[in-house]
This record gives sequence, C-alpha cells and structure tokens, in this order.
Amino acid sequence: MRKPQSQKLYRKHYLNINSCYPSVFALKFFLGRNPELNLANVNFSGKKILDIGFGDGRDLKLFQNLGLKTYGIEVDEEVVAHTYQKFPNKKNPLTLTTGFNDSTGYPSRSFDFVYSSAALMYLRSETITLQLILRHVHDILKKDGWFFGSFTKSDSHITEGAKTIDCNRLYLSDPFYKQREGQIYYVHHSKKEVSTDLENAGFLECKVFEYRADWFGTLESAFIFSARKRS
Repeated sequence: MRKPQSQKLYRKHYLNINSCYPSVFALKFFLGRNPELNLANVNFSGKKILDIGFGDGRDLKLFQNLGLKTYGIEVDEEVVAHTYQKFPNKKNPLTLTTGFNDSTGYPSRSFDFVYSSAALMYLRSETITLQLILRHVHDILKKDGWFFGSFTKSDSHITEGAKTIDCNRLYLSDPFYKQREGQIYYVHHSKKEVSTDLENAGFLECKVFEYRADWFGTLESAFIFSARKRS
C-alpha cells in the first residue's frame, strides 16, 4: 500500500489534471498499423474494455470514441470521482470504480479487452505477486480476449534510488515526484522474462517489444506487449 504522504501527493497530482490526451501506448495499440499488431479490421462497437490504473483518464476518451463500453479502476476514490466529471457522455457512459490490479472486483470472462499502461507492476504488499495479477487479468478476460500493456524495464528512471528486495522487486524512492515513495514495484530485465510471465499466467500469442525514450534526461524504458486468452 502507498504511504499516507505519497497517497496524498498521488491524489493531488491527478485531481489537478482536467484535460487529457491519449497516450502513445493506447494510440499504437488500438490505432497503429504495426507490422505485428494491427487492429484495423477489429469491430470495437459494443465490446467491453477495462483500463487498469487509468490515472488521469487520458485513454478513456479514445476507447469511448472507438465505440467500446469503457470501464476503469483506480486505487483512489477521489481520483475516480474527479475523472467522472471530466468525461460526461450519456450515449456511451464510463463505468469507473476503485480497485486494484490483482483484485478489480469483476467476475470471470467480463471483458473483451484489458489494457493497462504503467500500472501492472505495483504490488500493494509483499504477499501480492505479479503472477497473481496476471492470472486475475486472464480470469476476467473472455475467450479470445486481448490483453495490452506495459512493464517497466529495470534501467528506467523510476528505479533511481530504489531499495532492492530481490532481483525483480524494489522499494521505490521516487525522488522527483514523491508519489511512489515506498511503493513495492516489479521490474523486468528482458523480453524473455515478460513472455515467460505472461505464458505462465495462461496467455498465448504473446508479443513483447521494447520501448525506450530519453526525455531530456528522464529515461523511460519499458516493455510493451500484446497477448490473447484462447480458452
């Protein structure tokens, strides 16, 4: 769980954001004409998507515009309430709730798509494992459902000053934002690690690629992936 001070800063950060634009990740996953991922022929109308850890809600509007029935979870109820105010849409309303990446509150086979950008790697206690999170996602997907997301690579700026728990888990320091201070965080070292974790959770057709961008000294280093549930 977040420390009280980091939770307060986390909430303050998102409550101050009133305008949102889609992330490059969502645009590339859903609208990109990529050689190994192209959803141009997919009919999104009426399908259900869950955005795990929607943050400032930047990708929710894109999903609505695609005709998806859009659901989202966040850990903070004030962030949920604030996001509802930003996205009034009576024709295709959002469904936003509080929840966690390992326990969304939704039953088996609820969604056609699950999407999570920069949220799967947060572990709310040392007893929560990444496999628990991934198996939960697998469970709430329908047969033939898609899973899109990202994992942080171990050399990303987020890991600066972190305290090591083991080879994959860290206690974050977060010297710049202070929103993640003390948070237990899972990092990956290779594409093979990501593929293995997804396959062990039951996913098939796993495609993993590396994303790397140095924003004027802030290195974003991540793995992006797509996977399917076929059973």
